[in-house]
Amino acid sequence: MAAQVEGIKFLNRNLPSFAVEEARRIAREQFGLEGELELLVSERDQNFRITSPGGGDGYVLKLANVDEDPGVVDLQTAALRHIERHDPSLPVPRVIPSRDGEPSTMVRAREGTQHIARVLTYLPGMLLEEAENTPELRRNLGTLMGRADLALRGFFHPHARHPLLWDTMRCPELRVHTRHVGDAEARRNVESVLDHMDAVVLAQLAGCRNQIIHNDAHSNNVLVDPDRTDRGVGLLDFGDMLYGPLVVEVANAADSVAAHAEDSVRALAEVAAGFDRVLPLEELELDLLYDAYLARLAITATIIAWRKAVTPGQPAYLPEYEAPCWAAIDRMMSRGRRAVRSQLREVCRFPPHCPSPPAPSPPDDVGELLARRRRVLGRSLYLFYDPPLHVERGLGPWLYGADGRPYLDAYNNVPVVGHSHPQVVRALSRQAAALNTNTRYLYRSVLDYAERLGAVLPGELSACLFVNSGSEANDVAWQMAKLLTGRGGALVMEHAYHGITAATAELSPYDTTKPLAPHVRTLIAPDPYRGPYRHGDPDLAARYAADADRALAELAEQGHEVAAFMVDTSFCSNGIPEVPPGYLAAVCAKVKAAGGLVIADEVQAGFGRPGSHFWGHTAHGVVPDIVTLGKPVANGYPLGVVVTTLDALDEFGRATGLFSTFGGNPVACAAGLAVLDVIEEEGLLPRAKATGDHLLEGIRGLMSGHRIVGDVRGQGLLVGVELVRDRKTRAPAGAETKQLLNILRDNGVLIGREGPHGNVLKIRPSLAFGPEHADRLVAALERSLAALVIPTRTSAKPPT
Repeated sequence: MAAQVEGIKFLNRNLPSFAVEEARRIAREQFGLEGELELLVSERDQNFRITSPGGGDGYVLKLANVDEDPGVVDLQTAALRHIERHDPSLPVPRVIPSRDGEPSTMVRAREGTQHIARVLTYLPGMLLEEAENTPELRRNLGTLMGRADLALRGFFHPHARHPLLWDTMRCPELRVHTRHVGDAEARRNVESVLDHMDAVVLAQLAGCRNQIIHNDAHSNNVLVDPDRTDRGVGLLDFGDMLYGPLVVEVANAADSVAAHAEDSVRALAEVAAGFDRVLPLEELELDLLYDAYLARLAITATIIAWRKAVTPGQPAYLPEYEAPCWAAIDRMMSRGRRAVRSQLREVCRFPPHCPSPPAPSPPDDVGELLARRRRVLGRSLYLFYDPPLHVERGLGPWLYGADGRPYLDAYNNVPVVGHSHPQVVRALSRQAAALNTNTRYLYRSVLDYAERLGAVLPGELSACLFVNSGSEANDVAWQMAKLLTGRGGALVMEHAYHGITAATAELSPYDTTKPLAPHVRTLIAPDPYRGPYRHGDPDLAARYAADADRALAELAEQGHEVAAFMVDTSFCSNGIPEVPPGYLAAVCAKVKAAGGLVIADEVQAGFGRPGSHFWGHTAHGVVPDIVTLGKPVANGYPLGVVVTTLDALDEFGRATGLFSTFGGNPVACAAGLAVLDVIEEEGLLPRAKATGDHLLEGIRGLMSGHRIVGDVRGQGLLVGVELVRDRKTRAPAGAETKQLLNILRDNGVLIGREGPHGNVLKIRPSLAFGPEHADRLVAALERSLAALVIPTRTSAKPPT
């Protein structure tokens, strides 16, 4: 038995030494094959190509190292047969049975040692190392290895965990042998890689997808088409197969091309992108690719140095890999983990990486993005915060800056069940992989969603018309109201906002500098804090509702009988006032008595935000004629819905034939169904109620110490905090409110502002908010109020 070096097989390779005539005899007697034999280069076995007299590609006789474990050879045979069954077109060798019908046989060498002999088909082609190292070749190398691992998925063998010198998961065992690296700086680099793998990366890799992988897409183990050198035509030598992390396959394949490329990082990314084409990488796998590739380079460098030091006559091809290996290590480490991850993500179309813990962003990052934004999106598109906040990721109630810093998102109601909710993401992905078409075809998801939606709406509101946004939903609802009533007049709240189409813009008088459209009249906001009728006045609801009589009369005088009253049931644009109980029901009654319809815009209040009810209109005790939905319907995926009665929808459909190509598509409906599932399964309505009450109590507790806080009101997870310069005059603190938003941002909390004077903090988080998040918000608000610079004024005139 040949000596093994320090317990590791095959460092001293101890190749078999069968003469050509012996190999010819074995091929003839054991496998029935005749032909010319040619010795091939091998790491630890002896391989002969057999060229058959009748032509063809021939075969390879493989004579195993005397130290080879028969179980490991059986692993290779079983893997090749598994691939042949699951991907017959994959270009790998095929197993040729012996005369006895077995995949291998034992043969004796002249010196008496026993060796495993087997025959595989010979694959023609040019070695990868001889081909031009192009981006196309690198991507196709990745694709070849992705196909191989896809074919091996589900395959296992008891010897797949055999000890192997080139096993990335055992790389810390090589740490004691880095002493053979002569250059001190190079040695420190390799040791830092191995130490980081041991301390951090191996545990993460173990938690990633693991399976049996080829593990050795070396430039001598991959063949390419000599006429199309970007096309892989063969994968050889399954001798280093093992059970390991899938992403290690990508790292090892890249080792054959990236070290010799001018841009190693780009080459690594191209191999990853090719692999990702057929076997999509997971996010953590991609983020660990930098470390896995460096580990492969460190293993290669250490083994070469070790062999040079302790084993004479190492393979002739190893020294030519030494210099490129060290150069690649230097290039990768000089670029750094963050930069490499960023490039890998860009090429594989992953969102940018947000480091954890937070790391400083490049100083020119925001400036560069702003310049690009102005060039392609125009100069007037509004941004939150000064300077703008660069975000790249969201999860639950959190947004993450590009530097990895977390921000508690208390403003964005679009992801109603939280950013990137895994159940919604899964539903989107699964449906997108199956079907995405339009409602001119029959499919279940749009019907399932419409039925689920109707089940949580009052009365006969059960018939759905699907569009893509809240603006479109409101536009269609307005068209429907005009057609059903034969009228053209509209009532909306003052400062209301209902969308961006031409029609909904006329129904959105939030910009008071623009005149009202002739067919539109506004109602004064039912605001008992700032409006004409205040807390303590008798019968607030009736006094505010009486303004509807005035507006209806004005419409009639102008020849515009009312078609509809469209109302945002959250009253957000009015500053989230504490609407007197009974107000909305009274106004709706007046509109219906005048022959108009009621359109409840639930884009902001809907899907459980009130906590006490699923919808804003039910919280107000109203059953509208039409309900419109947008933003949160599918947790951010574009979906808008108009819901009304079946008779109303039929009449509108017969008259208009309105159809939206993307409205109600299967992917959007899958997301919408997942949102309803999450709200129900996670009990988000009672949670919104409890968290909202807790939040209101916490903010009201700040009023005694901060006189700028004039009023705190809200319901569920919709809270308004009105800031004033003087509590007696109630002069709005608009500038201070804007300043406070930036201070809150610096304290890690994102809040918006609302109201005609821009002085109301709009707290409108996702339903993923819990009491712990409310506590964090209150603490940040207290710190921010303390840091607020409040100008000294000699007088303050109350607004009219």
